[in-house]
Amino acid sequence: MATTVNIPIDFRNPRVSSLAGNSWFSVLALTNWDAGHWEFLKDVDGKIYGVVPVPKNVNATPNAKIILQMAWNTTSGISRLSVKSVNVANGATLNASFTAEASQDITVPGTAYFREDVTFTLTNAPAADDLLLVEVFHEGAHANDSVAVNTLLFEAFLQVDI
Repeated sequence: MATTVNIPIDFRNPRVSSLAGNSWFSVLALTNWDAGHWEFLKDVDGKIYGVVPVPKNVNATPNAKIILQMAWNTTSGISRLSVKSVNVANGATLNASFTAEASQDITVPGTAYFREDVTFTLTNAPAADDLLLVEVFHEGAHANDSVAVNTLLFEAFLQVDI
């Protein structure tokens, strides 16, 4: 019987070869804690990149998903997001082509800073002991993206069956 696990994605850097300055790591002073997060500038495209090790005991059909935990300091609007991923086996190139998942238009919750989980099912099924490279893309310049504030990413996971 399969067990589903969530493995945190280690986001390391924003895209700087293009889109420089459109996403960054920041800290938000909330009432009861200071919340570290990745931030995407409103109205422009921004990307960040991360890595996550795939467990050695992942199922042959892992039902893999990327789950993003998002928030906004507003009560209305739509934020457009997408993800890409690529598996890198030991001895393979890190300069590999990503597989894109369908973009999603996320309706912002009706209360500021409410957490909204956004799930992308991967068509690129990770294999045991691979390193999964992940790109999160805030499509802020897209016509569907209407949110009037920056988009905040607090946490992200690779969810797989083992």
